[in-house]
Amino acid sequence: MNKPSIRGKVNIGCLLLILLVIAGGYVGYKFGRVYLSQYIFDRKVFELTGDAADDWKEKLFPSEVDIANAVMEEAQNLSIDITYDDILVEREDKSVRIRVIWKGDIVIPFYTHHYYFPFEYKRDKVF
Repeated sequence: MNKPSIRGKVNIGCLLLILLVIAGGYVGYKFGRVYLSQYIFDRKVFELTGDAADDWKEKLFPSEVDIANAVMEEAQNLSIDITYDDILVEREDKSVRIRVIWKGDIVIPFYTHHYYFPFEYKRDKVF
């Protein structure tokens, strides 16, 4: 019995499976990087709001600009593209509110996904 030799030939099904896995990994990387940064930045904004609320003597953050600078620093650490126009800091007598809007595009071949992430936290000052 002679077996047919397939040496040197590419199995089309295997090639398509490998291409599908590579394409899925690429799309997962593009989306995963943005959504992981969104999750981490959300926690950082929450922590900064709490830190600003706990700083009732205003030693760590003397003004709203210092809080906005801290938010920008965290955004730059995560390679998030926001401007100072996307940050709103309100310090009232008994609370601190931080609002940040991050929007952009995830571009992959033949598709562009627009994302919009609002972050808003209000924490009461602790006296």
